[in-house]
Amino acid sequence: MNGILPEDVIVALAKGMFSLEDVIIAVLNGTLTAGIVWLFHRDRNRRLKRVGDRSQHPVEKKMLRHATLVGFIGGALDVLLLLHAEGVILITIIVVVILGLHLKAFNHHIVRMLKPGNIATWNEVSELMRIYMTMLAGFTLLNATLEGAHLLLGSAPPFGFMVNGGDIFLNSFYYTVVTMTTLGFGDIVPQTWDGKLMLIFQCLVSYIMFALMVGIITRGVVRVRDKDEY
Repeated sequence: MNGILPEDVIVALAKGMFSLEDVIIAVLNGTLTAGIVWLFHRDRNRRLKRVGDRSQHPVEKKMLRHATLVGFIGGALDVLLLLHAEGVILITIIVVVILGLHLKAFNHHIVRMLKPGNIATWNEVSELMRIYMTMLAGFTLLNATLEGAHLLLGSAPPFGFMVNGGDIFLNSFYYTVVTMTTLGFGDIVPQTWDGKLMLIFQCLVSYIMFALMVGIITRGVVRVRDKDEY
C-alpha cells in the first residue's frame, strides 16, 4: 500500500483530516463546476430563444441560480469527501443515483423520439448527447472509485489504472471512453469479480444508448419542430 499512495495521504484518509490546501482546492473545484453549469444553461437558453424550439423549455433565472449553487456544493464536496473512507462510499451512492436519474431521462426522450414519423431536433439530439456525456463522467468516477477502494483496503486492484505510475483518473477516463464507444482495445481489462460486473453493466447501458442515438440521428434531424404540432 505504501508503494502506491504517499504515507501522508494514507494518514489523511485514515483520520479524515482537512488541510488548508484541501479546502482551497475544494473551493476552486466548486467554483469551476458552478461556472460550467452556469455557462451551459445560459448558452442553452440563448439557443432555445434564438431558434424558437418549443419542445425544450429554458431554465428560469431562479432555477439557474439554484443549479449553479448545487454545482458549487457538488464540486466542493467531491474533493472533501474523497479524504474520508466513508466519503468515498457516499460519493459512489450519489453517482449511482445520478446515473439512474439520467437513464430515466434518456429513456423518456428516446421513447418520444422513436415514435413513427417523428424526426428529432438538434436540441433534442444535444440533450441526448449531454446525458451520454454525463453517463461517461459518472462511469469514469465509479471505475476510479472502485479502483481506489481496493487500494485503500490493500487488495488487488480491479483494473490496474496505477500500474507503472499511471494516473488513476486519466486511465479511468480512457478505459471508460474505450468501453462506451465500443472500441475495446483490451489493454486495460477487469481482473476482479466486481470489476467484471461493473464492465458488464457499463457495456449494456452504453452500447444500448449509443445504438439508439445513432438510430435517431440516421432517421434525420431538423433544426426546429413545426409550431403547428403544438
